[in-house]
Order: sequence, then C-alpha cells, then structure tokens
Amino acid sequence: MAEQYSIAEISRLTGLPAHTLRYYEQQFPVLLDVERTRGGHRIYRKHHLETVSRIIRLLKDEKVSIKKARELLGEPNRVGCSADHVSGETTVENNANLEHMLHLVLERLDHICRNNENRDTLLVSLLKNQPSEQKHELLEQITRCRHETRETIKLCQTVIQRGIKAN
Repeated sequence: MAEQYSIAEISRLTGLPAHTLRYYEQQFPVLLDVERTRGGHRIYRKHHLETVSRIIRLLKDEKVSIKKARELLGEPNRVGCSADHVSGETTVENNANLEHMLHLVLERLDHICRNNENRDTLLVSLLKNQPSEQKHELLEQITRCRHETRETIKLCQTVIQRGIKAN
C-alpha cells in the first residue's frame, strides 16, 4: 500500500498551512483528489505530496497564476458547465481567494505580533535606565500600535467568519 499522509503531515512537509492545502484541493480538484477516511479525514499519497510541491514551485517560485499553474500541470478545465454554474464557480472561487488572502494576512499579523512581543521585552529592559518622560511617551506609542494591530486582526477574523457563514 502506498505511503499515507495526514493533512498535518503534508502541512509540515510543505510548510503550507492546512487551509492553503484545502484551497489548493479546490483549485486542482483532479490532481489533488484526496481520499477520505470513514471519519472524513484526508488521506494524501506520495503523488499528492509531489503535486503540492509542483504547485508551490509554480505559484511561489515562478510566480505564475493559479489558472496558468492548472494549465501547466494538466488540471482539466471546467468545461461543459452551464453559464450559471460557471458564474457560481467564479463567485465561489472569488470568495475562496478572498478567504485565502485574509488567512494569509492573519498569519502575517500574528507573526508581526509575536515579533513585537519579543521586541517589547527587549525594549522594556532598555527603557529602565531612561528618563521617565521619554519612557512614558514611547510606551504610549507602543501601546497604541499594539492596540491597532489587535483591532486589525479582530476585523480580519470577523470578515472571515462572516464569509464562511455566508457560504
């Protein structure tokens, strides 16, 4: 039997978050037609891992569009669909693209927040020897910046949740 991988294992091996892998399954439904366990968990095989690696190379390294990547990898076009169905797919695809982009923004903001926490720790230790007026002003600016970042994250999460509920 061929080697099997869970979505978490594929995520770890490729460096892609699970939601990106699910998104790629939507965009490459024939090439990434993964099996499911009785419980609904994805079962990836070696050829799926190789396909995801090729997708990553095309999208990230060669900077081609998903449409072009589908073409290059031999993903069949969505032919034979009625105009209404194609229009519906476009809307679903646009929603999926938006959701994917928002997830990427959230990941980036989370990374920024973690880096900021590390910088804040260093900064506080440096500020202990500074005059209190300068220290107070700088700490206020930092607090405002951190608050704005947290509010942006909440806004992105709300948009994603509303988008998911709408679908």
